[in-house]
Amino acid sequence: MANPAMKWTKGAGDIWTARVGPFGLKVQPKGDGRWIWLVTKADAANPEATGVGSSLGAAKTATEQYVRRSGLV
Repeated sequence: MANPAMKWTKGAGDIWTARVGPFGLKVQPKGDGRWIWLVTKADAANPEATGVGSSLGAAKTATEQYVRRSGLV
């Protein structure tokens, strides 16, 4: 299965978002130097997966890996 291109968009307050297939991805600063990542499917009220990364790059990578491993894209 081909890996979809994930285009990240920077919003207000260092919030980064992307949309890939049925997933909405969001990465934002936690406030202590770490980054929170969330993966939400379609327009669900609650995230399907969450986590904390040590850097922006680590958090983005975690969300992208989750999406790729889901088998839905």
